[in-house]
Amino acid sequence: MIEIKGIAKNFGAKIALQNITFTLKEGELAALIGENGAGKSTLMRIMCGYLPPSSGEVKIYGHDVEKKRLFALQNIGYVPEISTLYGEMKVYDFLVWIANMWGVEQIDDAIIRASKQMKILEVLNEKIENLSKGFKKRVEIASAILHSPRFLILDEPTDGLDPNQKHDIRDFMKQYAKKHIVLVSTHVLEDVGDANRIIMLSKGNLIKDTNLADFKKISRHKDLGEAFRILSQQKG
Repeated sequence: MIEIKGIAKNFGAKIALQNITFTLKEGELAALIGENGAGKSTLMRIMCGYLPPSSGEVKIYGHDVEKKRLFALQNIGYVPEISTLYGEMKVYDFLVWIANMWGVEQIDDAIIRASKQMKILEVLNEKIENLSKGFKKRVEIASAILHSPRFLILDEPTDGLDPNQKHDIRDFMKQYAKKHIVLVSTHVLEDVGDANRIIMLSKGNLIKDTNLADFKKISRHKDLGEAFRILSQQKG
């Protein structure tokens, strides 16, 4: 279980997050949605220990991210919106490097498994800088699942990809969430179609925590864009 309790974050006088509280359980694919600047990326960085909260706590399978950081991070795979790849490295070498950092024992087995999941076997010997944006995103996700994390955090994973690439990434998220927990941040409402949980932020506040069916019911015409606009005007 992932427990988010009373998380707040201030950057000087700017309030980025206020009293964010929710839990996630195995088998959930949760979509964290909101407009640009809603606080989605900040919350994800706090959840994976990259940023400390101003107040509140995050527990990853019972481990406090601040107090038991190493234990907590062993359960997390994180793909930020901004690329963390090294373009001069070959894909295989990059994955070996990441696997070693995680202490993966059967490295080649882990690379083959992750490469099959992300459909990158054909580019393992290619330099990362020569890959398309879609393949680069696949490599990033593959590197995040080498240690088989129980909790996978993806920040805008389909941004800028073509329709086929988006379909593949969404299908992967749905499959991975069957035995794990996946939290995906997006401002693209089409990305929430397979989610069984919708968590909406607006201006640093938790506006709604519900399922997709109830989220759609907010609009009489079941238009997600209309639902988003309605919820942005209210809290709770």
